[in-house]
Amino acid sequence: MDGLAILALGFAGLLLVLLSGMPVAFGLLGINIVGFTLYAGPAALPLLADSAFGGIAQFTLVPVPLFLLMGELLVRAGFGNQIVQLVDDWMGRVPGRLSLSAVGAGAVFGAVSGSSMASTALLGSTLMAEMDRRRYHPRVSTGAILAAGGLAILIPPSGLGVLLGALAKVSIGELLIACIIPGLLLAVLYAIYFVVQAKLRPDLAPPYTGDSKPLRERLAGLFVLVPLALLILLVTGFIFLGIATPSETAALGAVGALVVCAAYRRLTWRVLRAALLGTLATTAMINAILIGASAFSQLLSFTGAAPALVQAATALDLSPITLALTIQLLILVLGCFIDAISIMLITVPMVMPLAAALGADPIWLCVLMLIQLELSGITPPFGVLLFVMKGLRPDIGTTTLYRAVVPIVGIQLFLCALVMVFPELTRWLITLMTTGR
Repeated sequence: MDGLAILALGFAGLLLVLLSGMPVAFGLLGINIVGFTLYAGPAALPLLADSAFGGIAQFTLVPVPLFLLMGELLVRAGFGNQIVQLVDDWMGRVPGRLSLSAVGAGAVFGAVSGSSMASTALLGSTLMAEMDRRRYHPRVSTGAILAAGGLAILIPPSGLGVLLGALAKVSIGELLIACIIPGLLLAVLYAIYFVVQAKLRPDLAPPYTGDSKPLRERLAGLFVLVPLALLILLVTGFIFLGIATPSETAALGAVGALVVCAAYRRLTWRVLRAALLGTLATTAMINAILIGASAFSQLLSFTGAAPALVQAATALDLSPITLALTIQLLILVLGCFIDAISIMLITVPMVMPLAAALGADPIWLCVLMLIQLELSGITPPFGVLLFVMKGLRPDIGTTTLYRAVVPIVGIQLFLCALVMVFPELTRWLITLMTTGR
């Protein structure tokens, strides 16, 4: 059996396992055991153990639990709610004020937590009631919160970005820096859309009629944001300036979160225990999936499937743009049915060898993949952020949720087009970081 046939069988088996509802880690492990046994016999199974150990024994993965701990501490200590309130206080009478509050708070909270699910849950629980009170249409309120929650995938420190960088074997520091401009640009595009929407359709987002807080109270509110802003600068600034590696800045970020919580007298045993348990659970899940992903990559190489795919793509003489379009289309389709991590495990082992063979910039390609992975959280019918929102507001119909994400999907696809046409959007800060020009 040739390599492409083996690749097709492995891909089909993986899709069947994922669609069956089996946990991703166990499904991948089962496929790897069957694949190694059928191809080389039981004697090849020690290779599976070696690849399992190699999959998680990587220093590049150190930032993942540390970034998770930083976000967990700040969320459990209640800083997320204050970020939302602070951003809303400074919005004034801008059309679509609460939608903009969601986007602004999502950008800030994304830079603190790095978790799209946590960001969506926080924004939904804090803003939805006020949006209902001010008679925002459910399609507008849910769309704004789903859009803002997904920003955490792009804006550093992104846990999904670190995981993608480790799987793709690219510089995690460069990937996180490359995501800054696209992430901020996406937030600006969202803000423009919601302002224009509120101007054209005030019935969907009624104008703000209440009294704004006095300037003195708003300035006092910034007192909470100062240490968080310093923490964000500590994490991203040290990477940008080359002072520390992502692993070192992640450790500084976790320690900084502890210091901030302690300084505001919110570092209780209950907060610390909840943060540690949340970090442990998520890290264990990620490591289990990485074990399966590493073994699957080795299986593709061992059976000749990956080299056969590279050879076939090279023979077709694909351009990097064509490769990027094909990958994005694949991720977009997969995102309708499975979660972002599962998509990464399916695509990265096949995509990165192709990118290297065709001369595509791996950082640019990874940023495009992250944008599409952000889309997977909101694309019907199985977007995980849709389930989070449905859990928060079971009274909102599924059709309303689906209609709410249509313009959000369009804006993200527009961002993909911008990044493809202007790859400098991903490379400018990296160039500035490395050369100072």
